[in-house]
Amino acid sequence: MANLTLELNIYSAKDLENVNLITKMDVYAVVWINGDDSQKNHKEKTAVDRTGESEPTWNHAVKFSVDQRLAREGRLTLVVKLVCDRIFGGKDLGEVQVPVLELLNSSPSFNGDGNGNGMRFVTYQVRTPSGKGQGSLTFSYRFDMPSFKSDVPASPVYPNSIDASPDFPSATYPPPSQVGFYPPPPSIGYPPSSQPQEYSAPPYPYPHQYDSPYPEHPVTAYPPSPSASNYPPSSS
Repeated sequence: MANLTLELNIYSAKDLENVNLITKMDVYAVVWINGDDSQKNHKEKTAVDRTGESEPTWNHAVKFSVDQRLAREGRLTLVVKLVCDRIFGGKDLGEVQVPVLELLNSSPSFNGDGNGNGMRFVTYQVRTPSGKGQGSLTFSYRFDMPSFKSDVPASPVYPNSIDASPDFPSATYPPPSQVGFYPPPPSIGYPPSSQPQEYSAPPYPYPHQYDSPYPEHPVTAYPPSPSASNYPPSSS
């Protein structure tokens, strides 16, 4: 089984035992998971709250990798220990122990949005080192299932080899059978000739004649007058 990611937000504690008789308490929390040898050295520590005393607030986010098989078998335990900060060493105030299987079974869903939405808030009683119940701890959590990515590279995409240059768009032409040809003239009913006939060019058209409102008259020519060559007349 794939490992899960347990996201926690250690929020606050209330009514803790006051172990300082004179000075105020400065409290922090230490978080880890018991039962997994690979995680035994992984511990998270919150900031120190120096104002809350027996009711500290941290709002501190932490993450742990959880072996899902060990969690399903009930072998993992979440531990949150509360400590009073001191100059000569911290003083244990108590701790909370929660089986990870209990959190897993009551988890609302996997894969929240990571902004607190989809996280479940829970409150557990704090047990002092003597075993007495004193105070409570509130935190939120969710499990994140890792996503798997395929190791097979995507097929490369090549440009179409018939694409034209981007500067000159391609032009399409109609097929040759549709260019420059007209359908043959319809048959006029004459039987086909047994001998092929040669093509002859059509006669030149006559010049255009304009209609005249006047009737046309035939052109007549008269012979020249016999006396035309004897002009001027001779003197007698």
